[in-house]
Amino acid sequence: MRSNWLTISCGLILLACAAVPAQAATPAFTITATNVTMPPTGVGLSRFSITAIPMTGTITLSCLYAGAKTDARLPVCPLTPPIAYTVSAGGTLTGTVEFYPYGVPVPASVPLSPGRRGAAAGAALAGVLLLGLRFRRRARRGLSLGLLAVGALAVFWGIGCGGSVNLTDGMTPGTYPYTIAANNQSMAATLPGQTTSTTINVTVP
Repeated sequence: MRSNWLTISCGLILLACAAVPAQAATPAFTITATNVTMPPTGVGLSRFSITAIPMTGTITLSCLYAGAKTDARLPVCPLTPPIAYTVSAGGTLTGTVEFYPYGVPVPASVPLSPGRRGAAAGAALAGVLLLGLRFRRRARRGLSLGLLAVGALAVFWGIGCGGSVNLTDGMTPGTYPYTIAANNQSMAATLPGQTTSTTINVTVP
């Protein structure tokens, strides 16, 4: 009799366990980013995606060379100034991290997106051309053309659209690891922040 009750009890327990729905695993707070090959002109772009943001508040990014100590001339990813993105818990954040060629001055403000950079280049070049036309009316032809040429070269060098200067020539060829980290801070000061990171490769051809 006891054996029958034991069998029935085990069967009921198994049925109860089977009836309980399996709980889905909680997504992890992660960041992924694309590898970068430095272009001859302009900056290299790594596109990142952050998923399962744990807390409503802000996310700030950092980017550092993650390889062994070296004397190589490496690209830099300063994230200057640091950008604090406003985020919501459970959300996703996407964007880009910019890599600048070694030795090229890094702008002190948030860089323009590629589309806006092209528009800025066009506007700057148009300004240089108008300046050249004014000087042409007031000065000799040789001086005007000289100023025009210098101005155009300055625009192309500063914005990276000329194609005449290969900015990768100043760097050491190779493939280098960089770590991109995302720090999530809550609006509630009592909650500790959380950080996730990923490592990408940046190639200088």
